[in-house]
Amino acid sequence: MSNIVRKGELSAFQRWEMASFGDDRPASVSETQLASIAAAKASQAETDSVRENARQQGYAAGYKEAYELGLKEGRDAGYAAMEASIHVEIAALQDLANALSAQIASAGKQMGRDLLNLAIDLSQTMLKTKLELDSEAIIPIVEDAIEQLPSAQQPAQIFLHPDDADVIKKRIGDTLNEQGWRIVVDHHMERGGCKLETVQNIIDASYSTRWQRLTDAIKINASSSD
Repeated sequence: MSNIVRKGELSAFQRWEMASFGDDRPASVSETQLASIAAAKASQAETDSVRENARQQGYAAGYKEAYELGLKEGRDAGYAAMEASIHVEIAALQDLANALSAQIASAGKQMGRDLLNLAIDLSQTMLKTKLELDSEAIIPIVEDAIEQLPSAQQPAQIFLHPDDADVIKKRIGDTLNEQGWRIVVDHHMERGGCKLETVQNIIDASYSTRWQRLTDAIKINASSSD
């Protein structure tokens, strides 16, 4: 068949277009197709957005849970460490309190002994002053010493300081002579004391001996009350 177009077969105007080589796509896309494509893209974007939001929320929730768990574990560990530290400090304070109590008790005992010794010294000074001021204070001392003996056994002697011997001779000398006692002046005897001697007995009622017995008794009583 001939490809020659006759003049009579041509229209008044016919645009010539180059034939397509291997492209089967339509020359144009309809509005419906464009809308469908846009909707698909929007749906995909929305899906991606939902997915991202879900991922972010999951991450935030996981982070919050992990943070709270870590915070709780850290807080619990801190409380445990603090409690252990408090127990250690309480034990140390208790040891310190016990040590202080022991020291105070020891100091109290020592202070008590010091005060007792001071009281004894003051009493001794006051007694000596009384004996110096009251010369007749020797009389009851001699009478008490004589009462410790059942009877005067010859020879019966009373050793006295010279000043005390004068007082005894003046006040009860006659009575003592009647009972068989002889007054002996002893310059080594302290004032306020005497010594009685018989054949079988010796009564040491010297001032130093009587005072020592008194202080020993006081200290024993004080020690037993601690």
